[in-house]
Amino acid sequence: MVPTVQTVRPPDCDIRLMNSDSLSPTISQHFQLAVAETLPVLQPVLISSAIALGICLCFGAPLISWLKRHFQERVASDSARLNQLHSAKSGTPTMGGLLILLAVCCGIALTPAPSLTMEIRVLGIGTALAFGALGAWDDLIKARTRKQGLSVRQKFLWQVALASGISICLWLFHPTTNTPTDTAIWQRSLLSGSLVIFLPWSVLVIVAVSNAVNLTDGLDGLAAGCLATTSAALAWILAVHPETSGLAVIAASLSASALGFLWFNRHPARVFMGDTGSLPAGALLAVIALAGGRELVLPVCGSVFLIETLSVIAQVAWFRRTRNRLLLCSPLHNHFVFQQKSERKIVRWFWLVAAISAVIAGGFCS
Repeated sequence: MVPTVQTVRPPDCDIRLMNSDSLSPTISQHFQLAVAETLPVLQPVLISSAIALGICLCFGAPLISWLKRHFQERVASDSARLNQLHSAKSGTPTMGGLLILLAVCCGIALTPAPSLTMEIRVLGIGTALAFGALGAWDDLIKARTRKQGLSVRQKFLWQVALASGISICLWLFHPTTNTPTDTAIWQRSLLSGSLVIFLPWSVLVIVAVSNAVNLTDGLDGLAAGCLATTSAALAWILAVHPETSGLAVIAASLSASALGFLWFNRHPARVFMGDTGSLPAGALLAVIALAGGRELVLPVCGSVFLIETLSVIAQVAWFRRTRNRLLLCSPLHNHFVFQQKSERKIVRWFWLVAAISAVIAGGFCS
């Protein structure tokens, strides 16, 4: 006798729950609602990115041709070994940061975004131009004379002065008085507090991030690639909250400008950023974070900049204490250069760290 097989039919209620036809309208409604809520925020972000990227790609080649006739890189660091390893870079056009400045300022000025107030537009453009002028001054001294640019003391004092003025304006404008009241420390801004507290903190953040990006700018595409991912992560973190969505437009513009510049700065670089680009890019990144109350996110999404800075501090401190070098050469990327690692591989390693850090920051800090 052949045994009969009985099929157990699920209850009717289970069938109705598993029916895709009944689920699809709900999913569709949720998707449409998500798109409707996100589109007003993403639209100005995408427009800003498109403007900045388009300007970089359109004006990059003519600007590089002009820079090649007037401003060429002179390899003359304090390390004879590093000069030897980088000797092939001599004669490459520098001050390419002018392209980043043009792109990011146009992206900020031309993007229609109701959440981006005129005060914060002016502050963003003013920050870029002020630190860009300082960087251009430093690059001009290097290009026109045999000096190494401004002295460390001169550059630091000018950075502090500019950062102080920007911080006072930032506190007066109060671009984000309604910062999210989350318990996370990175979502509590000091803007609503006393100027006596905010001013030194803001100056410290601006000067530190500006110098961190400047220190990272040492290999083809290194600083530009890390800046693009860090700014993109910050744009995402700011875009998810309506009160900081305007700042996301500036961050997106900075990210797209760095990405567009990377097209010309990737190995082998056709142009170098110089202090003209690295100083204002770092300062603007810091101001965006400060205005949105997210400055403590920067060490996460900008971990490469932090690591590079700490490597210099550790090298100096270790040498003063032991008279020996902790690294073959600082910042950290130069240590690998001294080990004669491929420049492409070094940059890709750092890009990978920057990308992972950006994903972590975007996932856990937004």
